Amino acid sequence: MNNNTSHIRGLEDLLEDIRNHKYNAAIFDIDGTLIDSMPIWEDLDADFLKTQGIELTEHEKHELNETMWTMTVDEGIRYLKETYKLELSEEAIGKALSDAIEQFYTNQVPAKEHVAGLVKVLHDAGIPMALATVGEPSYETAALKRLGLLDCFDAMCDCNSLGTTKRDAFIYETAAKLLLGSKSESERTAASASEPANSSAQAAESAATSESALKAESAAESNASVLVIEDVLHALEAAKQAGFTTVAVEDDASAKDKARILEAANYYLSN
Repeated sequence: MNNNTSHIRGLEDLLEDIRNHKYNAAIFDIDGTLIDSMPIWEDLDADFLKTQGIELTEHEKHELNETMWTMTVDEGIRYLKETYKLELSEEAIGKALSDAIEQFYTNQVPAKEHVAGLVKVLHDAGIPMALATVGEPSYETAALKRLGLLDCFDAMCDCNSLGTTKRDAFIYETAAKLLLGSKSESERTAASASEPANSSAQAAESAATSESALKAESAAESNASVLVIEDVLHALEAAKQAGFTTVAVEDDASAKDKARILEAANYYLSN
């Protein structure tokens, strides 16, 4: 395996590139990236199983967390029920888990201050931003609102609603289209307002040409000019594979994957 990570740059390099207008949009993960929520996720499922009379060893807990972390909420609930032969319905399992999560997000979870600072820099620079999450949007938005970050974002995509996971880049591609589509539309409107009126035929031809050009431009912008900020390996690899510029955020829960994360990242933000 090639462990050359000399290409990795840090926060100061990223800020310099933002000041030099290198990026047109940014997409942020939430858990473990914007907010330091990983501790509850490390204990959540094992603590729930304990209430059902199932006590895991540390090794079993670790293996469960490894499996659950690549799943959507619905996939995880189904996995718990089927794997541990729980009598509770999927709805009841979901309710028990969501009650614990809601209390933590609404009242306790802290921001990752250096990443929150990056959000403010991008916002002040006028760069559109979206949230892309595998978690429950209502809890996460409550936390971001309490922390003063929610209003900095222009859009939000979640895996459950899109029927996807972060094992592929569909959620990032969807978010990028929302951000850059809005930008392209406003630029097109401004350009049209500054041009003299054409005949209907000329207008139609111009619109078709512009639409084709916009699609090509959007495809290019949806790759290297869009930042994807994430903390877990499989998400960074999916974004990298799709051509996005990746920003890895250090998180204790992903420490074991650090070497591979560095390979998948264009920038690395340490704690």
